[in-house]
Amino acid sequence: LRSGPAKTRLDSMTRIITYSLRLDGRNSDDYYKTIAAFADQWAAGATQTPASIITGFREFRRSHGEPDRSDAECAFELLALGVLLREHGREAARLPEWLAQALNLLVKAQERWPKLESTIKALRGWAGWLARRDGAERTACEDVDQLIVWLKANDDTAQARRLAQWQAYFANLGPRPARQVIAHSLALADSFSEASLGALGKYTTGVESFLAESAPHYRRRYDAEFVSRSRLEYHLGMLGAEILSRAYRQRFLAAKRKIVIVPPCMRAQPEEKCKAIQTPFGAKCQACTPSCRVHQITKLGEKRGFEVYIIPDELRVFGSGAGDGSLGVVGVACALTNWGGGWEADSMGIPAQGLLLDYVGCKYHWDEKGIPTDTNLRKLEEIVTGR
Repeated sequence: LRSGPAKTRLDSMTRIITYSLRLDGRNSDDYYKTIAAFADQWAAGATQTPASIITGFREFRRSHGEPDRSDAECAFELLALGVLLREHGREAARLPEWLAQALNLLVKAQERWPKLESTIKALRGWAGWLARRDGAERTACEDVDQLIVWLKANDDTAQARRLAQWQAYFANLGPRPARQVIAHSLALADSFSEASLGALGKYTTGVESFLAESAPHYRRRYDAEFVSRSRLEYHLGMLGAEILSRAYRQRFLAAKRKIVIVPPCMRAQPEEKCKAIQTPFGAKCQACTPSCRVHQITKLGEKRGFEVYIIPDELRVFGSGAGDGSLGVVGVACALTNWGGGWEADSMGIPAQGLLLDYVGCKYHWDEKGIPTDTNLRKLEEIVTGR
């Protein structure tokens, strides 16, 4: 399996929809060297100036009995705040309160009544279109409260919860110091935009053409906002997966039970032909197709002592009793969603490691028929074994 990516799924020249970590067409080894070096350089600078912001936030959390976080984690949270304000702040500020409440209700209804998922998603698509119909520009806005409302309305609850902790800190600081911190977060976003494009832009060359040619056709779909994310947000996700994996690394390695969760888009067979059986933790591969990447990861798990489950996007199945440190999770997901999953797992007390899909292709968002996706098995084995 360590050499198993030969005849990879790009042998047939898989269509690059937005990003690809496989510049040479074979594997994503080069990407993981690149993101590690970039994260080292970014963290070294971002945690230094002004250090008082991060120190103050960490002290604020400790004074309220909250678990401490590393400087790099806090710096990334500041960066995420700045990027989201820069990319969606104006749109968030224009979201009417009644429409935000309606979208929130639809998100909750989708969780409560999964059998009505398709109908509710259609309603979310129309409500989202109403929210965007004025054509809000991607312009920075400093209204953090409204950004949090917007994130909840778009079902980005992990990001909303994490940024709400910073908003509580801002309220403690007072208006003027809070504005200074927000200005710093926007400055971080501006410098990151330039630096990340130079270092990571080679992996996201397909995003601009997708935004110009395909994204407009999603305007009345529930995922229109999601598929319309900028290259900057892909780069933020790449950095986030690396920074958070480092932050949770030792806790993950100490966990006795390790689970790898993979998305349905990695299956070789379509859903109706896949023989995986449902379990309380997700679908379990039954080895119906030897060439299926999920099957290969499951076999690797049998060898290396980890379990593998297929789940779409729901981490709450691991919430009950999992926050005692005995469970560690590796989440395989695309660059836009992986870091949010890391925050969600952390909120449940579960140390997570993020592993990116090498490219996107699921039928839920990116391709009508679905393109089987893939990930780096060498990196997965390294993550789980610590070697």
